[in-house]
Amino acid sequence: NTREREKAIVIFMAYNMLGFFIILAVLSPAMVSAKDFVVGDDKGWTTGFDYKTWAKGKDFRVGDRLIFQYPFGAHNVFKVNGTGFESCIKPALTEALTSGNDVIVLATPGRKWYICGVGPHCAVGGQKLFITVTSEWMAPSPSPLATIHKRDGEKGNLIFMASNMLGFIVILAIVSPALVSAKDFIVGDDKGWTTNFDYQTWTQGKDFRVGDRLVFQYPVGAHNVFKVNGTGFESCIKPALTEALTSGNDAIVLATPGRKWYICGIGQHCAAAGQKLFITVNSEWMAPSPSPSENSSNGIIPKFFPTAMMVVLIVSIFGLSF
Repeated sequence: NTREREKAIVIFMAYNMLGFFIILAVLSPAMVSAKDFVVGDDKGWTTGFDYKTWAKGKDFRVGDRLIFQYPFGAHNVFKVNGTGFESCIKPALTEALTSGNDVIVLATPGRKWYICGVGPHCAVGGQKLFITVTSEWMAPSPSPLATIHKRDGEKGNLIFMASNMLGFIVILAIVSPALVSAKDFIVGDDKGWTTNFDYQTWTQGKDFRVGDRLVFQYPVGAHNVFKVNGTGFESCIKPALTEALTSGNDAIVLATPGRKWYICGIGQHCAAAGQKLFITVNSEWMAPSPSPSENSSNGIIPKFFPTAMMVVLIVSIFGLSF
């Protein structure tokens, strides 16, 4: 009858909402577990400190941040490779971080090396850091329920299991687009990164988002890529301490929203030949909001949605069954 039908719909919705909260409980730790590591702790970034010992036992993960704190002007931070780390050699075209509170997001797994490039601070004062970054934080496996309230008959158990599985599928359908929608943009498409190309027109209609990548493709040695500010973009001025990307297949992850400027630093490629790019990066990809059902049977589901929410709370707290 109608009352039994309405009751079944409420139970169905309640268990799906319960499944939603379970999935949130599983996913939430992965969203909040990234850590900040103040390099050297209270000693900060300085000479005469054993950073190898400091790094021992620490679990550096993708998404974590290294924070180098030091008196402004006393030190700096260079990211180097293994050879530069061992020999305290700073790359010729690498940008030094100099703010005194330098924050580096660990964006990729693998080995990372950092040194101070001031005087003999690295070679004599041991001011260098090596860490290994592992994959991003994963949500811990949920512990099994200690007890499960016994439902009346096999039908109740099947409804519980089926509804939660459906809830799981719904959440995956909502979350998955946010995980897979990041895009790679080949700058200039088939023309690549070159002179005499209208990059302003190329950007029109493109939706750049946090997590997307710009890929600059060009013959090695023919061009390079500098990230600059608005003034550097307008005047084609490359910063004195900025690292040029030179691989010929330079991939830049758009890690933050806002305006971004890039130029080629070779000769007059920027000033005379227009080899420069300006984009605006929007917030990260979000899963689209589900559209409401247009064919709800006799309007029962919308009508009973508040009741379903109340049932979820009752089931969650007291373990009651119908």
